[in-house]
Amino acid sequence: MKKSLLIAGIALLCLTACRDEKTPEEQANDLIENADEIKSKEDKVKLENEDGTDAKIKYDEDGNVEKIKTDDN
Repeated sequence: MKKSLLIAGIALLCLTACRDEKTPEEQANDLIENADEIKSKEDKVKLENEDGTDAKIKYDEDGNVEKIKTDDN
């Protein structure tokens, strides 16, 4: 019983550690590349797609991605 719990725990840890996570900059670049229409003003970029989805990217004063807002979040 203990061995199976240990193996399950290790497997869960490996699956969690091996996820492909992107940095905010990579996420923003992907959204910009796939956008149909791009609007920008000052430190914000609004991306619109033909399917009705949109995203907003906010940059800090250094030009780094501060926040990404999509229909999902």
